[in-house]
Amino acid sequence: MTQVLIVEDQKMIRESLENLVAQADDLSPAGSLSCAALAEQYCMRGNIDLILMDVCTENDESGFVAAEKIKKRFPSIKIIIITSMLDYSYLDKARKAGAESIWFKDVSAEELLSVIKRTIDGESVYPDKMPEIPVGNATSYEFSDAEIRVLRLLVEGMTYKEMAQELCVTPDCVKAHVSSMLSKTGYSSKTKLAAVVTSKKLIVNGF
Repeated sequence: MTQVLIVEDQKMIRESLENLVAQADDLSPAGSLSCAALAEQYCMRGNIDLILMDVCTENDESGFVAAEKIKKRFPSIKIIIITSMLDYSYLDKARKAGAESIWFKDVSAEELLSVIKRTIDGESVYPDKMPEIPVGNATSYEFSDAEIRVLRLLVEGMTYKEMAQELCVTPDCVKAHVSSMLSKTGYSSKTKLAAVVTSKKLIVNGF
């Protein structure tokens, strides 16, 4: 019986995950936490085989940070990152933290059970690409990698000059990327663009 620890700050989702695990024949809920920072200490009790780890948890504690610490101390514990955020950087962050798999909350519970089983069996389950998100007249797939990098810094509130320094390009290059995204989306200002991608969780500042 696989012992599963759930780390999720939203009570309704946490309880749904607990019920899902409890009803599975080969899974058993080993506990649940709302704060990722407590997960490493909880694992010291032993008997944890797999963790469902949310990205953004109580007190703004990062699931990525917690996952990395746990994998270093307890490498045999398997971790599935769970998130409703669609930020492109999350796939790389999950891999760098050592998480075996990632699951998006807008996908069905049946799919999560499949991801859990495959992860237990030794697979690493990552999507080939992120979900496609509409942004004005465009979709997230229409943004280039360079534009996404600019967009991430734009959401952080950086000026053109600051973004240029961060990316080692000229301010004119940054402006060209922003103009391209405004043209694709139909938005009239970079402020509107930043607000929309943040509200749709395409870019998440701070995690």
